[in-house]
Amino acid sequence: MPINPYALRAIRERSGLSVSALAELAGASQPHLSNIERGRRQASPDLICRLAKALKVPTVALLADVEAAPRGV
Repeated sequence: MPINPYALRAIRERSGLSVSALAELAGASQPHLSNIERGRRQASPDLICRLAKALKVPTVALLADVEAAPRGV
């Protein structure tokens, strides 16, 4: 199941982390993570696990039906 970019951004912002800070914690590049949040790229299963760990949330919190996410965000 693909990562939900809207959930990723909301959880990151609630955590008070910048894209750069989360990218560093998860071992990803800032541009790649930014593209994931914009829905332009997909995260690998390994990166999804690392993001969840860095955000201190269950992996399932980052996975959802992207079609259910709000439009225009």
